[in-house]
Amino acid sequence: MSTPLYTSRLSLPYSTKSSLNTLDIHSPTHSPHCPSYWLVYIHGGAFRDPLVSSLSLTPSLYPLFQNPHIAGIASLNYRLSPHPTHPTDPSDPSDGARNAEWPDAIEDVRDAIRWLKEEEVLGRGEWIVCGHSVGGTMAVMVGMDGTGGRGDDGRGGKEGKEWERGVWGKEGGMDGLKAVVSLEGIYDFTACRDAHPRLRDMYDAFTTGAFGPEEEGGWERGDVLRCKRRVRDGVEAVVVGHSRDDELVEWEQGQRLIGVLERERQGEGEVVRLVEVEGKHSQVVRDGVAVGKCVNVAIRVLVEKARAKEGG
Repeated sequence: MSTPLYTSRLSLPYSTKSSLNTLDIHSPTHSPHCPSYWLVYIHGGAFRDPLVSSLSLTPSLYPLFQNPHIAGIASLNYRLSPHPTHPTDPSDPSDGARNAEWPDAIEDVRDAIRWLKEEEVLGRGEWIVCGHSVGGTMAVMVGMDGTGGRGDDGRGGKEGKEWERGVWGKEGGMDGLKAVVSLEGIYDFTACRDAHPRLRDMYDAFTTGAFGPEEEGGWERGDVLRCKRRVRDGVEAVVVGHSRDDELVEWEQGQRLIGVLERERQGEGEVVRLVEVEGKHSQVVRDGVAVGKCVNVAIRVLVEKARAKEGG
């Protein structure tokens, strides 16, 4: 009998805030090659879909662990925003796991990463954050410096509105982050809604449910393209994966993010790549190929940079 590539520990609690504050840890059965990196994965699901969870990464685990530089993988769950009209599992107003208000979701992601550090899973090692759809949005947020690279103090929006817990909540504790990988991410929710007029009601509902009313400036808290922040120091690669066949998030979202990053960080040292993947929006994760493809691009950049430093 052949030895499996990895072992798994599922539904480990990283916080007592709700039943969804859990994560899965997948560990290789072989010793990783040096340099090695942990991968932290954030699932999508429009911030509210109860059928999308940390287990959505399962089809990608075998391809990912074929890369010998992966030291382990943590796949995160987080509190969801309300979805009272879900066809099979509508949310209940009394359920703390499914009535999140922004920035609960992104704060949960950071809580999970801090827990991984405190439990010495990540330790002082280097790691990569990766996400799909709105998980990709949050992966990019994790990779951006919350100190306000261009005058943003983390609290105010484009129109000067003050948010009690900040635009993206409590930040910090992201030491060791070396690369950001986002697949089919949404970086401008207004543009995404406007690009899909037949789905306008759906986009209005889930974006307002996550960030608050558009007319009150809530949506701008999800606006990565104009957030006045920069990729945090230490990040050496940003990989944006997108499919031209995505029926829910237009190709231009990835192109625009790449354009912003290239302009903002010209000469700053990190490598920015747009990687074309195949499939519809959810198929990109379900087929198990695209996540591994994009993560491998990031790891290849990191390994080359690490070896160049050793030889320098």
